[in-house]
Amino acid sequence: MFCNNCGADIPHDSRFCKMCGDSFLVSPNRPGVMGLNWSRALFALAGVLLLSALGYYLYRNSQMHEAASAIDTLDRSFDRLTKKPHSIPVASEGLTINQLGYSYYKFQVPTKASGVEFHGNFTASGGAGNMIEAFLFSENGYASWQRQQNADPFYSSGRVSMDRMDANLPSGPGTYYLVFNNKFSLLSPKTIHVEAKLTYYQ
Repeated sequence: MFCNNCGADIPHDSRFCKMCGDSFLVSPNRPGVMGLNWSRALFALAGVLLLSALGYYLYRNSQMHEAASAIDTLDRSFDRLTKKPHSIPVASEGLTINQLGYSYYKFQVPTKASGVEFHGNFTASGGAGNMIEAFLFSENGYASWQRQQNADPFYSSGRVSMDRMDANLPSGPGTYYLVFNNKFSLLSPKTIHVEAKLTYYQ
């Protein structure tokens, strides 16, 4: 037998070449080429399976959201045909909101109300840019907003001079607050013109 490294003639049962010291054994702690290839293949397979599972989850979530939206639309259409409509209007031609302040309208939705929606528009004037913020909160959301905690509104305008307000609200009883916020303005009061209404069926 000959050494693959230096070509020396060595006994068949040798583990090392006596001339150059080269080993004829693969260390059990060092993976060979086949071991590396298998590891890469397993990692690749795991990655493909993970991406497939994520894609399926996103697809199913999208399908469920679309189905829920379609059912909600059907329910609201059915309510319009079978129940009596009610509305709570809001109309103001000159609501003044002082600098560093805010104002709100409160809506009370009764028990067994369904198809609850809020629609309207507003304009603001006064100060640089005529900017105001408008929100539609649930009672808990309004309380969190007052405490300067994270609140998830049904509607949020951002800082604008006018906007269209649209929101679908949960069926059943609830208390809602339409808030016009001017707390970000240090110097300028704002005048709000609003025309809106909350509607429901019962």
